[in-house]
Amino acid sequence: MITSFVFWSSLLNSTEVDLKGAIVRPVRLAFVAVMAAAIVVGPVTTSAAASEVAACTWKSSPLPLPAGVTKARATASDNDGGYAGSLIDGISDVVYWKNGKVIEYGQVPAWSGYGVFVTDVNRSGVIVGYSAPTMRGGYVAFRSVGTKIEPLPVPAGTYSSTATGVNDRGDIVGHYNPKFGERARAVRWPADRPGQMVELTGLPTGNWTNSEDVDEDGTVLVVETTGTGSTSSFLWRAGVVTKLVAPVAAVDVNAHAISAGRVVGSITLSGGGSDNLRAVEWDAAGNGRVLSDGYTAESVNRHGVVVGLPRNFEPGALVWRGGALEARIPEGDEGQMSFGPIGDDGGIPATLSIGDVTGTETPMVFRCS
Repeated sequence: MITSFVFWSSLLNSTEVDLKGAIVRPVRLAFVAVMAAAIVVGPVTTSAAASEVAACTWKSSPLPLPAGVTKARATASDNDGGYAGSLIDGISDVVYWKNGKVIEYGQVPAWSGYGVFVTDVNRSGVIVGYSAPTMRGGYVAFRSVGTKIEPLPVPAGTYSSTATGVNDRGDIVGHYNPKFGERARAVRWPADRPGQMVELTGLPTGNWTNSEDVDEDGTVLVVETTGTGSTSSFLWRAGVVTKLVAPVAAVDVNAHAISAGRVVGSITLSGGGSDNLRAVEWDAAGNGRVLSDGYTAESVNRHGVVVGLPRNFEPGALVWRGGALEARIPEGDEGQMSFGPIGDDGGIPATLSIGDVTGTETPMVFRCS
């Protein structure tokens, strides 16, 4: 489970930012109307095996909106045909699309118009994320209970907290900052202790740590960030910590998502240079490989299908299967497309943003059929 590729800002639309904080690419604004027809993409294959499984085309279809709402974002998948995101016509309500219906979960507590970020949803429809209550920084982690949103429990006086992943059991992961200026710590809210926040033990101390994602067996994917911005990534399993090793010489390892033991993310190659990021996939045994043409891999489903972004700031998304590039999904000529995580059902939630005076944002789902 993983969050959308971009960090949506209600204040700025001149840059596109990963939900974990890394800038993805400059936003390309287009002053045209929303596309009238679905984007259709032919598969790009790199081997005979890839050709066999890629005998389909990627097409987008819009998600329905409540009456009177014209703008929304789809940013998470429940892995079973459902998607979550937010309505943004001045309300920023959390929303869940399931079985052709739109279920409104309402506003998050303490919301004041500065941003609501839906990061994940499980098969039971439990939605997690975080909101920005003020312009001064600091976030409030939330989860859904039924069809209502409530803040996750944190220690009194906590400066900031986020929820970044939830599994089908209901385990939630994220991070919290005890006080302004203090380092972030990776945490989880166990399903069997819903009223408690638990800091992960056994991780490196002294640097920032963030729980990026959680697998169905409870394994937590953690990224450590030093004061200079260097990153390392770890798997946390019931207190046992395993470091992910880059498949080639690298100075940074930045993991983003985990599913059925597979991990995807990016590495920064040793030696510097402007084109030094590479998309990477690790199998359940921890063996890594570089994925062709990608600078980051952002999501993976239990079938091993990986979605990420291309190198050299090219628009659109890439799809890999079995380590081979299977398809390219273009951004299109009308606006800027932001892709969410691929679900086990094969759907990819996305949002088409048109940067004209209307600020149109259309939620949709890409499928290969």
